[in-house]
Amino acid sequence: MRPLYLTYIRMSSDSGEPPNYCPSEGSSHPASLSANCGARKPRRILPPMAETSKRTPMMKQYMRLKAEYPDTILFFHLGDFYEAFFEDAETLSREVDIVLTSRNGYPMAGVPIRRGDAYVNQLLQRGHKVAICQQIEDPKKAKGLVKRDVVRVVTPGTAIDDSLLDAGVSNYLGAVCCEPGRDRVGLAFLELSTGDFAYTAADPDSARDEIARRAPAELLVSADAGEAIGQVIGDAFVSRVAANDFAVGRLGREQLGQDESGLRAAGAILAYVERTQKTLLGHIRPLRPYNVSDQMDLDPFTVSSLELVRPLQEGQDRATLLHVLGKTVTGMGRRLLRRWILAPLTDRASIESRLDAVEELIGAGLLRQQLRERIREIHDVERLIGKLGAKRMGPADLLLLLRSLGAIPALGAGLDTLSTSERLGEIRDALVDQAAEPLRTEYADMLVDQPPVEAHDGGIIRPGYSQELDRIHQEVRSVRERLTTLEKEERERTNIPSLKVGYNRVFGYYLEVTRTHLDKVPPEYHRRQTLANAERFVTEELKGHEEKIAGSEERAVALELELFEQALQRLAASIPLLQQLADALAELDVYLALAETANESGYVRPSFTDEHVLAIRKGRHPVVERIEEFVPNDLVLPGGRDLVVLTGPNMAGKSVYLRQAALICLMAQMGSFVPAAEARLPIVDRVFARVGASDMLVAGISTFMMEMLEVSAILKRATSSSLIILDEMGRGTSTFDGVSIAWAVAKELATHTRAKTLFATHYQELTRLADDVPNVVNLHVAVKEMGKEIVFLHRVEEGTAAGSYGVHVARLAGLPENVTSAADRILDELLAEAPLSQLGTAEPHVESLPLFGSDEHPVVKRLREVEPDALTPLDALKLLYELKRQAE
Repeated sequence: MRPLYLTYIRMSSDSGEPPNYCPSEGSSHPASLSANCGARKPRRILPPMAETSKRTPMMKQYMRLKAEYPDTILFFHLGDFYEAFFEDAETLSREVDIVLTSRNGYPMAGVPIRRGDAYVNQLLQRGHKVAICQQIEDPKKAKGLVKRDVVRVVTPGTAIDDSLLDAGVSNYLGAVCCEPGRDRVGLAFLELSTGDFAYTAADPDSARDEIARRAPAELLVSADAGEAIGQVIGDAFVSRVAANDFAVGRLGREQLGQDESGLRAAGAILAYVERTQKTLLGHIRPLRPYNVSDQMDLDPFTVSSLELVRPLQEGQDRATLLHVLGKTVTGMGRRLLRRWILAPLTDRASIESRLDAVEELIGAGLLRQQLRERIREIHDVERLIGKLGAKRMGPADLLLLLRSLGAIPALGAGLDTLSTSERLGEIRDALVDQAAEPLRTEYADMLVDQPPVEAHDGGIIRPGYSQELDRIHQEVRSVRERLTTLEKEERERTNIPSLKVGYNRVFGYYLEVTRTHLDKVPPEYHRRQTLANAERFVTEELKGHEEKIAGSEERAVALELELFEQALQRLAASIPLLQQLADALAELDVYLALAETANESGYVRPSFTDEHVLAIRKGRHPVVERIEEFVPNDLVLPGGRDLVVLTGPNMAGKSVYLRQAALICLMAQMGSFVPAAEARLPIVDRVFARVGASDMLVAGISTFMMEMLEVSAILKRATSSSLIILDEMGRGTSTFDGVSIAWAVAKELATHTRAKTLFATHYQELTRLADDVPNVVNLHVAVKEMGKEIVFLHRVEEGTAAGSYGVHVARLAGLPENVTSAADRILDELLAEAPLSQLGTAEPHVESLPLFGSDEHPVVKRLREVEPDALTPLDALKLLYELKRQAE
């Protein structure tokens, strides 16, 4: 098939600029084939390519601007479109599926400005940055080439517009500073849409966890950073910036004395924001330090395993803790709740303060419902303030902010009846602060109910707000009334009954006369337009009225813009106060949500102890209990009872039991009531959840190797104040290896780490560890046997399971009877041999080592030299591989 060529002409105010064309709708750009022309499939349009012998002034302007932003896709403002050229055009066409065309030999593609944000969002999601180049003068008034400049660069971490953001997720811009020779990593994070700005410094492991927890949309790294930084930053979207951006000069001398690596990271963020945003941002909050030890350490795998904010299976959002607790009604409240879930506190006083607030709201049921209804009237004040500070606020945004301010007094008055909680008292004081009263009243009646998107369109100010504006509008009404009178007078004077006064944007006001009466048109009528059945005329009087209306409307729009800008400036001067209000509203929203969930689900207030005790009575899994009938279980680990070996068949509920213990501790320390009849807990510094496979074959790491790396990290970082849950460790290798490593790890945790640990396993041999180590206890998930069938009781009891019941589970899964019967016979034969029955005894049978042959074998000699208690799990793994090679 011959290729399709499309020739088109584009009208433009700039010399040499190509035309717009859309074959199906008469739209103004070939991109419309994809974006606006119905269901037609986009296709690449390839006109004959020709060498450009001479660049037009417009293309020279484009090339100059592109050279300043080489790592971005430059959106070049032409008329109603953003155009991209050369490689940018090819990338734009490929990434957002729009037509690639050509002019004078260079590729070109474009998108409508009115849909620009949607295309920018798609490009950000695909890892691109977009430089927005706009016309900075009116084309009608331009002499020659229209002036253009880049007004901002949109990157994944600097997005502010609502269409580019998830309302319930913080969008962080982060920076990492790794100084040679230092074991501390500096971190800083800015949430540009809200202005939150913080920094810290931590060891490399904690820094990696903090980056994963914050999940920055973009991470700044020094251009000269070495490969080692990759171990810290993970898979974040990275932007390389100049090394001298990592400086503290922009932060002021008062910050010095703090950890300088964190400050350098913050300096890089400020430098980057200054370059990309092209304006001073008045809503960025004062930089604040924080310490990662003030929050529970949760590594990425733990966050994933516990399904805190994301489900393990795509599309199962109801399976997350965030969904269960997420009864917030504002975007800023949901973001705060998400941050609390991912960063539970370790300071007991702060935790108790949050719990006090939740408890008081639970007890005030009617008031709680009233407050929840009132807070629904509040919009996302945090991000509205961000638009205000970035000078991106439109009339509709201002209206939402003003309405939110107007709803605040009722919330403050409702909180007046509460008196117990210190935090609720502080929130009430912030909401009723008299300093905010002028902001609530001064502009309350300024805007119309449905203002246009752009302020320069006019019609945004409510009648009665400005006497001067009302006077101008009255002038316009008077002239228009005169036009109505004029129409009647002219009909009578000319004896043309069909004569009428009309208006359109192109020709302005006119007198229209049908062809039947053209012979009656007086000589002072000047022809303006010819139609099929009529002629349109203008008179000097009509011109005068038109000029008066145009002049008055221009003055009205200018005055509206002035009033609008004055309001923005006044509010911008009060951004710190507005941010305090936003903080109070978000926190109140979270407390109301936690109280509502606790009341509905029968949660209880946890208590904390300085003793090495973890006691949960009738604990439940907050997610699973909403899906199916749930059997509560106890978990009582007093001092001297630190490690649980949990046995039982698959599907009996071992993993649920492990996860619910971790979730209860986490919920308690974030300030939530917990799903239990009673919970007496220690303050946990870290939760490690090794539940399920972490297959990294793509990265060249086997499931078992990844498991060993994770367990190694646990052994290095866990303390006696940690909580560890391990599920089926060692099953990724041979049975002998798996049992050996599981035994060694469990013993190390019980005897040296002494963290509260739940160790679920199918290796029955591990239950004998309780005979050797006094602080190990055996629990099992009970089942009821009925012949060849079993019933899962989901009840955790003392002691060990009678078996793994694997064949029974296979039978439940529907395997054919001949297969399961054969499996039963094979199992009986294997159990009779009991190859692992002597694990841990003082005198193991020689038969258990048939692989090695005589005692003189070098493998046996090597084994005699090994001190098992001195081996780490990773050392044991390496030794096993070494011995296997020798044996072979």
